[in-house]
Amino acid sequence: MSFTYAARVLCAVAALCTTTALSSAQTITDIVASSGEFDNDRRDYDILLDFVLAAGLAETLADENANFTVFAPNDGAFLKLAADFGVVTNDEQVAAEAIKSVLATLDENGDFVPPLTLVLTYHVVPQRVNFFGFIVLSFFQVNVETVQGGTFLPRYFKIVDNDPDFRNPRLTFPVNVHADNGIIHTVNRVLIPIDLP
Repeated sequence: MSFTYAARVLCAVAALCTTTALSSAQTITDIVASSGEFDNDRRDYDILLDFVLAAGLAETLADENANFTVFAPNDGAFLKLAADFGVVTNDEQVAAEAIKSVLATLDENGDFVPPLTLVLTYHVVPQRVNFFGFIVLSFFQVNVETVQGGTFLPRYFKIVDNDPDFRNPRLTFPVNVHADNGIIHTVNRVLIPIDLP
């Protein structure tokens, strides 16, 4: 690793570590819910909110006694996933329905909720990991265990998931969003917990 590259990484880490406390007295669910309804803002969490509600995870992510880190895909991440599934659209609701339809094909009963729950819980780590901690885990190549039970590997700003065919997510702004019950880091793609057929 060259000195110049290391200096750029350290400057980026310092800048990102200052991106904190965008919220006060809110749970992770409160922060995700604050993005509102489907719109044209690719940077918020409308699709994630729809999916969290559909999977029945809102109460879990609102537990004030929990300590979670959520790698939260923004709407742009879900639009990319819909495109990966063959539905190219800028309409968030169309993308959400397309993803649900594909996930339903993965369930023996045709229900999208169990596979959706596996995908969403793969984005949740059962402890607080701030951005600096994420970089340290990356530096030492430590696999991170998720609530879903699978692991992913941090690689500086990228996260290597379990599907080799889809592009891996990267951390994007905002990161280190502190909630009463954890931390949210935004990612630009959806983490995939299995090697999809």
